Amino acid sequence: MENASKALIIAGAILLSILIIGLGMFIYQQAADAMDTGAIDSAKVDAYNSKFLNYKGIITGSQAKQLVSTVTAHNRQTAEDESQFVTVMMSDASAVDKSQAGTGETVANFNSTINTNTSGIRAGKSYQVSYGYDKTSGLIVAIGLTEQT
Repeated sequence: MENASKALIIAGAILLSILIIGLGMFIYQQAADAMDTGAIDSAKVDAYNSKFLNYKGIITGSQAKQLVSTVTAHNRQTAEDESQFVTVMMSDASAVDKSQAGTGETVANFNSTINTNTSGIRAGKSYQVSYGYDKTSGLIVAIGLTEQT
């Protein structure tokens, strides 16, 4: 009888140790999944931003028009999710089209329509591109074009 009780104690200890090891593995897997989610989000942000970051630095007017077309297409694709909407802003009043300038259009009004109107961008000019990022997600939400002189 004494040997049987010792065998049960040993069996209980083994079962308890297996339970503790299993719990440790479960906690480790949960932590690993949480870290993998961050890597996936980072990869998604990089993929999202890459189509706009191709135009980084000083670009030609033709490239600026391509950038505006890229933003326009992107905004149409993500119309249902305003958090992914990208705005393009011109910071030079000389970039406003002459026909618009005569009708009282301001740079602010032109900024709101530049996503579909590239007439203020001149092919012979150079533009400095700057980016504005969402602080929480890291996604690009604004692109600034400054005409270089």
